Amino acid sequence: MTISEFNRLGIEEVPLRKVRAEHLPIIYGDFREIIETRIAKVSGNDYQNSETRRFFSYLLSEVGANDYRRIQLHYLDPNIVERDSDVVKYLDPILWFESKLRLAWMLNLDKKPPMRILDFGTGPGHFPFVARFYGHDVTGTDLPPRIGPFAGTTHLYDALCALYGVKRIGHWIKPNAPLEGLDGRYDLVTAFLAAFNVDEKLQPWTADHWRVFLKSLKRDVLNEHGFLFMTLADGKLTPESWSYLVSLAEWSFEKSKHIRITNFDALG
Repeated sequence: MTISEFNRLGIEEVPLRKVRAEHLPIIYGDFREIIETRIAKVSGNDYQNSETRRFFSYLLSEVGANDYRRIQLHYLDPNIVERDSDVVKYLDPILWFESKLRLAWMLNLDKKPPMRILDFGTGPGHFPFVARFYGHDVTGTDLPPRIGPFAGTTHLYDALCALYGVKRIGHWIKPNAPLEGLDGRYDLVTAFLAAFNVDEKLQPWTADHWRVFLKSLKRDVLNEHGFLFMTLADGKLTPESWSYLVSLAEWSFEKSKHIRITNFDALG
């Protein structure tokens, strides 16, 4: 399959070396057509299928197809697109929103009363948008606004967060430093494959680094009954630090590196 078979943008096709082929029909497609097709294909009346259809209908009501198209045209422009980066894969709303829907269900966000949520390293903003769909007040953190690879451009993450109406604060988590400037306290803190847990030399945090972070999280960020849920990246995690986190966890899953920590008393 060539891009021209599904290119609805009418722009020059360029090789995107690190973007998987499965993303291409979506990132070069028409936003409304893609979402409406997905709604039609999600068959069955079980709870998750019904919620998926309901979510994508909400997405269409919140995000204009023309606004999405403007972002596609800009970030896929042959003069702008990063051909050796996979960042434009986040223009695929189906994959990323459905993965965050599954996480929302795992956290029972669809059944909980409104919570205040902080999402570390929010990236393109898919999770805050899903959590807001379920009535929660979500703030994302990320590095301060960045320029893109070419003069006068913003990073795709910033553009998508603006499109999705994601509330964000610029914040940099530093090893062995308290968490500050996070706009109050939260019922839930999340981090999904975030990159904060490396030191100045880009080495994964030790158990001691994690201990300082978790103590500050409990002391300075979480409400009394607040909890932490993370999906960690293998490349930014050592077996020793993972074992330490598991020792504190209410629940964890080795393969996906999902982990939920609710009881911080063991930190001392």
